[in-house]
Amino acid sequence: MISRAPARVCLLGDHQDYLGLPAIVAAINIYIEISAERNYSGYFRIDMPDIGKSRKISVDERFDTLEQRDYFGSSLKVLRRYGCKPAFGLDLKISGAIPISSGASSSSALVTAWINLLLNIYPSELELTPGNLAKLAYEAEVLEHDEPGGMMDQFSIAMGNVIHIETTGEYRVTELAKEMEGLILGDSNAPKDTLSVLDLGRKSVNGAIDQIHEFLPDKAINEIKIGDLPDLLPLVDDEKRPYLDGAVLNHSYTIEALAEFKNESPDFERIGSLMNKHHSVLKNNLRLTTEKIDLMIDAALEAGALGAKINGSGGGGTIVVLAPGREVEVIESIEQVGGKAYKVNVDSGAKVSGGISDS
Repeated sequence: MISRAPARVCLLGDHQDYLGLPAIVAAINIYIEISAERNYSGYFRIDMPDIGKSRKISVDERFDTLEQRDYFGSSLKVLRRYGCKPAFGLDLKISGAIPISSGASSSSALVTAWINLLLNIYPSELELTPGNLAKLAYEAEVLEHDEPGGMMDQFSIAMGNVIHIETTGEYRVTELAKEMEGLILGDSNAPKDTLSVLDLGRKSVNGAIDQIHEFLPDKAINEIKIGDLPDLLPLVDDEKRPYLDGAVLNHSYTIEALAEFKNESPDFERIGSLMNKHHSVLKNNLRLTTEKIDLMIDAALEAGALGAKINGSGGGGTIVVLAPGREVEVIESIEQVGGKAYKVNVDSGAKVSGGISDS
């Protein structure tokens, strides 16, 4: 059996989902892949040749204590709560092309592929749907490890395509497109510190909202418009103002882009322009960019890209570029300034193929 999960790019809405704000994301055709064969040892024997590691886990292990970011263990712990109890061991090989610590969601892809594999082999009390797969992956990756972050990555990877994710209350997903011309992933080859970046952003915006609530108790972040900012920003401490301003601006850009995607013939020049505005906020308000990222984005735009922005939490990692008809020129320009770039296509989401006998 083979379980495969794609990377994702965030077109609009980075640093929004953990605030209960929407995002527009796309799964792309770069993957983590797990192949599995039954063994009779009572263990999961996991080979990870790409990073030169291996691991052995008993099928009876309950993981009462979890090591930090042990996603194999947290996934097994979560699935056990839903009645999924491994009955036999597996020999597993994990490989992939998603850049690690790059903003392309390599860890979410691994967790989603792992959980999808296990649920396709062992019985569970939970119906296996893309939505449930995303929620389980979120439980295993974020909640079990008490990490910051929303469900954007898990929903994008589990459900595939270009989607709008509404994160206020119960997550709601709307498919916007099954394909999108001109997408490029650019890798700066500089890893990022996802957890500290997300934690600072979430605490800063939530702290700003708490200060606003002292004067306007019912004001929610998703209700604040750009025109409200001149009255609201003076209520907030100086260090929190850029984060609140950025959250409101980026929310507005995402709403504009959603309306454009819903048109029969979307204007991708406008969508690219909104990506550029979004990146400007990520760069200037949230200070998430790096010199290398700036060089790559400038090179992409000078080569004819419609839009380019940092992808994911920031502080390094990757960029996503929209450049229909200019892919070759943009890729060459990014690589001339020291990045690595790939033309990518929209992917249909996490999949499992093949089968394993339980007898």
